[in-house]
Amino acid sequence: MIGQWHERPKAKQPNAPAAPPGTYVEWRKHVAALLERQGISSTVMRERAWRNLFIRNATPEEAAYRAAIEAHNMP
Repeated sequence: MIGQWHERPKAKQPNAPAAPPGTYVEWRKHVAALLERQGISSTVMRERAWRNLFIRNATPEEAAYRAAIEAHNMP
């Protein structure tokens, strides 16, 4: 039964993207400061969304822009 689908080796997974320089906490504080200047609370987005933006190497400015859009779209 060699060659069956369940005996084949798994394909290699691509490496995870590298995190931006600095820590998540520093990045998040920078984003919060940018939002505060606009009068937007940093709680406008869920923690998971912030984390995903950080993992995708979003700059603090890009993250703040995204949060501003979320705040604008809230009822």
